[in-house]
Amino acid sequence: MKSTRWNKFLHELLLYFWIPIILSMCSYIFFWLHDPTLGISVLVGATAIYAMARLFVTYRKWWLLAIMALLVAGAIGIYFLRAPSGALTINGMEATGTYITTPQGTVTVNPAPQVNGQYTKNTVVTLTAEPGSGYDWAGWTGTDDDTINPTTVTMNSDRAVTVNFEERYSLIINNQLVIGSVVSFTEGQVTINPAPSGLDGKYHSGTVVTLTVQTNPGYEWKNWTGTDDDTANPTTLTMDSGKQITLAFMGRYELTINGQTVTSNILTFEEGSITIDPAPGPDGKFALNTEVTLLAQPNTGNSWQSWSGVTDYTSNPTTVLMNSNKNITVNWGQAYVVTINNLQLYNSSLSFVGGDVTASPAPMDSGMYAKNTRLTLTAIPKDGYRFDHWGGEISSSTNPITITINSDKYITAVFVKTYELVVTIDPEGVGTVSPGSGNYDEGRRLTITATAADGYRFDHWEGAVSGTNATVTITMSEDRAVTAVFVKTYELTTDVSPTDGGTVTPANGTYDSGTSVTLTATAGTDYIFDHWELDGVFFSADISIIITMDGDKHLTAVFVHI
Repeated sequence: MKSTRWNKFLHELLLYFWIPIILSMCSYIFFWLHDPTLGISVLVGATAIYAMARLFVTYRKWWLLAIMALLVAGAIGIYFLRAPSGALTINGMEATGTYITTPQGTVTVNPAPQVNGQYTKNTVVTLTAEPGSGYDWAGWTGTDDDTINPTTVTMNSDRAVTVNFEERYSLIINNQLVIGSVVSFTEGQVTINPAPSGLDGKYHSGTVVTLTVQTNPGYEWKNWTGTDDDTANPTTLTMDSGKQITLAFMGRYELTINGQTVTSNILTFEEGSITIDPAPGPDGKFALNTEVTLLAQPNTGNSWQSWSGVTDYTSNPTTVLMNSNKNITVNWGQAYVVTINNLQLYNSSLSFVGGDVTASPAPMDSGMYAKNTRLTLTAIPKDGYRFDHWGGEISSSTNPITITINSDKYITAVFVKTYELVVTIDPEGVGTVSPGSGNYDEGRRLTITATAADGYRFDHWEGAVSGTNATVTITMSEDRAVTAVFVKTYELTTDVSPTDGGTVTPANGTYDSGTSVTLTATAGTDYIFDHWELDGVFFSADISIIITMDGDKHLTAVFVHI
């Protein structure tokens, strides 16, 4: 009776306890651990143990326990000898589901690992990298093929995989995000090659992008900022970071003169022409800040007078700075010629036989003067000439002279040939000659007078004239040289003592230096000659004496009463 109750207890224990345990363990292994080998081993082993236990309870055969022990050992052996499993880590994170998420993107894992995060040996897992916004997949490390996406990894052990993402970069031009192959502005457009990939408007790292500018009418490209070569068009840049590029345009401007738009290097009008340097571009416009030189060239009978719309309106040529559209006016007027001695004045001077005439200002390139020009003429005689006077339409000896050009002018500049007269005094400083040395007009008859200084007398002329007359006439037909020769003289003074004692011959007189004079004393009635005194000093007792005039002499004849 007791044995029957024990058997019934064991039977119910196995039926209501062991069978649920078996079912629970197998369900967990199959559906959560995804380990079929382990599930089959546990199911077979647990079922065999259950069967052996029932048989042993029913039949009480100890060899049944031995068989049950062998079945348990076999189940344990199958578990330990089954294929090993392994874990998968991606970027240091263990795969526990179908996704691994990183800041740069996600990796899809197919199949997912078992609940315990393990894979059965040789399970082939497919990994698909999905980069996040602003990133690209760059490669794997630790997979079966690190260069493809998706790739696979064979779980023959624990596997550590690295997914590499690289950042993608935006290109911004003048604050516009580049999302296609063209960026447009008011001034023009930029062609981008290659365009960014994808809808996010970003580039793979290292992409070399070529930028080409096409300008709209009225503008031209100036430069870039932030490219590989900011002075080139096209230019390039390497997308190794986000790029902020600045594109500078310049305006192009029109130049209008007297209502005509400048399209070449010359403009023609009825009164003359305008030369433009430099000429505008093919679009008929000038780049910003181009300095343009304007030269007015009037036709015959016309003159340039002034500009309007330029900084220096009184200069020709003048310049204009093209920093906006410019409207310039050239003012024309009448022009006249100036003729001097039958030669038209084409520049600032004319040369003649007798001298030169300079003009200020010089005439225009056409050889003409604008109406009401104030012209100053200066006559400059050459050696051997003098300026005499202006003739023709001017009658004046003023030099220089200023005239107003209000008609064609015909003027004569009269130069006169002159010759030099050189006068010499011999000996120097003992007299004068009038007129003296100087330049005298050709053909002039000069009356020359020599005047002796005190103590001298004029003796004669030498050189271009001769004779002893103090006044002579000479004609200036060539350069002349004359010498006035003077002689030194001394005064001879005679006295008689007593005054009625006699006479002396010759009496007082003026004699050339060195002259020998014979003096004779003649006694008067009741007197006899006694002696001569020279300057109060006894000189001689001879009635007749000879003296040399080497100075002023004062002789006294002394008589004695008888």
